[in-house]
Amino acid sequence: MPPRATTIDETIVATPRRARLARRRAMVRFKNRYLVVEIAHNDGRAMEDARKERDLLDAIRDAVKENFGDVGAGRAVAALSVRYADAMTGVCVVRCDRERARAVRGAVTTMEGFRGRRAAFAVTHCGGTVRGARDACVRRLTARLHALVAEGRVREADVEGILETQGKIVATAVTN
Repeated sequence: MPPRATTIDETIVATPRRARLARRRAMVRFKNRYLVVEIAHNDGRAMEDARKERDLLDAIRDAVKENFGDVGAGRAVAALSVRYADAMTGVCVVRCDRERARAVRGAVTTMEGFRGRRAAFAVTHCGGTVRGARDACVRRLTARLHALVAEGRVREADVEGILETQGKIVATAVTN
């Protein structure tokens, strides 16, 4: 006796096993991009800690709206979030939708200030995996901390402890 044919979305599938596989393929996965952004304030001071992620997210949303209009902002902000932000080094990780990553990246690079202070924004990494974003963020943190040591704003003895702590924070913040 031949196997029983089933129908999925008006497509005839020969066997129940193939029907299960077709249903599994029909599931949609959200594809994100992770941008590692470095913020350099022109006055040399660090960001304030209070509400930095929320304020940064609002500033990015405003930049997207300014550059791409209401329709572009509506499409881009659906999956937009700030996953991690470090006030001392100015390194942050922004998650966005894969299709809108170029728009978000362009909007971030055109930003001229944050919280009423002039600043330069640079996207140093754009990747599709959490692991790649985490590793790039730790590399940028390391480079920024060594630059702060050279400027005399951080002691050399404190760098290893800061990196270990920030590495753990980045691992949990970017993943969740």
